[in-house]
Amino acid sequence: LGYFNRLREMSLESQKTQLFCKPLSRTDINVRLSVPMESLDAFEFAEGEFKVDFKAIDIEEKPWRFCLSKRENDVHPKPVLSAGWLAYVQKKRLQKDDKLLLHVERKEEEEKRYRIQVLRKAFKLCGSDIWVDVENLKKDV
Repeated sequence: LGYFNRLREMSLESQKTQLFCKPLSRTDINVRLSVPMESLDAFEFAEGEFKVDFKAIDIEEKPWRFCLSKRENDVHPKPVLSAGWLAYVQKKRLQKDDKLLLHVERKEEEEKRYRIQVLRKAFKLCGSDIWVDVENLKKDV
């Protein structure tokens, strides 16, 4: 119940936009996270820079630092998360086919914040996949 109350409070307090939802590949888990190009506009790269550091908050309100980089002078920038990503993968025990959700939220009079969440398929119910936050799964271990 507390989990759902936190989600409801977050949605009431802020304007939240999903940047992407992506099933994780083996490369995402073992090397770096490939980020969809459509989400690049949500990050503020300094003029002439090809990297940006940012902080994302998980469902437990823990901040995680990441570095998003893109190719220099290329029509297809191929953005990736590298620095900080593998530590997150290890701590959360992420697996191939988990779903990563990245949101950006903007509260009144505050700068934007990023939220990160990972879901894992738990079971099927009436033919539909039921996904659970990996934080809830870790507590059962």
